[in-house]
Parts: sequence; C-alpha cells; structure tokens
Amino acid sequence: MRAALARRPTLWVEVGVGLTWVALALAPLLLRPGSAAGGGFGSAGHGALWDCTIGLGGTASGAAGHVEPIVLAGQPVSLLATVPMLALMAVAMMVPTAMPAVRHVSVNSIYWRRRRAAVEFLVVFVGIWVAFNLLVLGALVAWAPIGSPAAPALALGLAALWQLTPLKQRALRACHRSRPLPPRGWRAFAGVADFGLHNGLACLASCWAMMLTTAVVGLPRLAWMAALTVLIALERINLRPRRSARRVGALLAAAAVVAAALALV
Repeated sequence: MRAALARRPTLWVEVGVGLTWVALALAPLLLRPGSAAGGGFGSAGHGALWDCTIGLGGTASGAAGHVEPIVLAGQPVSLLATVPMLALMAVAMMVPTAMPAVRHVSVNSIYWRRRRAAVEFLVVFVGIWVAFNLLVLGALVAWAPIGSPAAPALALGLAALWQLTPLKQRALRACHRSRPLPPRGWRAFAGVADFGLHNGLACLASCWAMMLTTAVVGLPRLAWMAALTVLIALERINLRPRRSARRVGALLAAAAVVAAALALV
C-alpha cells in the first residue's frame, strides 16, 4: 500500500470518491421510507432519501402557493440538515474533475504533509460546492415554478447556452491554472487554501449551470449525476477546452429539446 501511495499519492482520494458513489447508490435502498434502516417513515409518503433531498414539488398543506418544506428520509427538516447529502454529492461529482489539482497539491507538497495538503484543498473545494448547493436549494424551495414540467427544459437550455459564453471559456481555462505552494508552516496551509479557493471558484463559474440541472431534471438523479460527472471530467482534462465545451453544450441542447418535447406530451 505504501508503494502504491508513493507512486500515486491521490489513490486514497480516488478510493474515497468510489466509496462515495457506492454510498449514494445504496442510500435509496437503506433509507427508503418504511424500511428498517429508514426509521419507519412509511406513513410520510415522500419517497426515498435520494428524492427527498432535492424533491421540491407539491404542497405541504394543500394551500395554494405554499411550497413543500425540504424532507429527508420522509420527514421535514431544516436546510442545514441536508448538508451531509450535499457534501456527498459534491465529493462524488466534483472531486473527480479536480483530480489534477489534487495531484498538484500532493506532488508539490513535502512528503510528510502530502495527505494533509490534499485534505486542506478538498475541504475548501468541497465547501464551495456545498455552499452553492445550499444556496440553490434554498432558492428553489421558495420558487414555486420549480414544479413546472417546463423547468427541466429551461435548466438544460440555460446550461447549453452557458457553455458557449466567453465567461465559460475563461472559467474553464482558470480551472487548469496551477500555482507554486510554500513548503511548510502556516504559509503552506494558506497557499493550499488559496489554491483550493481559486480552483473551486473557477470550477463553480464553469459548471454552475450544469449542476443546477440536477435539481430539476425528471430523470433518475443518480444516473444524471453520473452522466454530468463524466461530461465535466472530460471537459476538464481535454487539451482543447473550447471544442469540448461546445460538444457538451450540444449534448445539453439536445437534452433540452427532448425535455421540452416530453413536457408538451
């Protein structure tokens, strides 16, 4: 194991991402309302934990214009109670796209603080995405049209248009930028945190529109998350980011057309 970590210092991060996907895949089975692991929430009638985390349609009391509160495993919860699931989603989807940055931090830190530096980077990077997801989730709870059949098509169309903007191209190029890291002391910590902040914000500026679609698509969300993760990762590692962004935009536009057609049926 030590030899493997020496050759590939990011191996433990990759294993952690894989385990996160397993946890997300098993969550609907383990925490399904009415199951033993779900705590006996069968009477709540809300569906599995996976859907409850971002399932915002419907009404809580039948009153017109009243938006249903966030539910977790079939029970109404506060927005902050969704943080663990949002963190898992951020690790599963966004950390794979940031592996070149994680490797940069690990390789360019002195040996005894390689793992610590990677953890510091990931805390900042994942924290940015958790904060974004909390902001989006809170906004969608207060936005009644989220339950409209046209919402998926609009979200996908917005994501496709964002792929073609100069701001998207600038953010995508910023995702590839690295910087020298101080070797030790508080400057090493500050350098890694600063790199994580800039890389995370660049990634957010590049991918926010695609991530927004995960809240409104009608497809199984785990499959949609996996597809987006692959697209974002390919876009990040491509040596011609402009061409890859356009191709991803074309795929999103096609998905928007399909979603619009389904909304009209």
